[in-house]
Amino acid sequence: MILLLLIGSATIFYLISSKPENQMISQGEEKLATSVTGTEQNRDLSEAQHEQLKETLNLSLRAISAMINKDYEYLEEIIAPTVKLNKENNTISFGDSNEIPIRDSFDYNNFEFRAYMVQEDTVLIILGVNNVSYEFSFVEHKGKSGNYLLKSIYTN
Repeated sequence: MILLLLIGSATIFYLISSKPENQMISQGEEKLATSVTGTEQNRDLSEAQHEQLKETLNLSLRAISAMINKDYEYLEEIIAPTVKLNKENNTISFGDSNEIPIRDSFDYNNFEFRAYMVQEDTVLIILGVNNVSYEFSFVEHKGKSGNYLLKSIYTN
């Protein structure tokens, strides 16, 4: 299955396969195969920014899939060194004060892409379901240009 996302004038293809790093959330994939339209600001993104958006958006979706499937090995690969994964308690800690339970389900009925922002060295991807927002924060992997690590997840 190929997921096609339209963001401004950019087109992003996402191939679903059995490998965790290429795997999308299996439950509700049909509902994710929708077009996402961006703002005027998104239409003015450079090619490098489009690539950054594609990589971090796909990484956000893969992180959700890994959490649902309890794929701790993949989560360990994509988290920043400051992030701690607790398999026994099924939680992820982002610093001293932000510990969240690892999700075991995700509501795809009203799933949407909400925002892409860059703040200094951090890339933010904001996804949402109904009135809940999920803010995925990524930093570029030191020594590997174009590779990103999950720095935090915030929900409201």
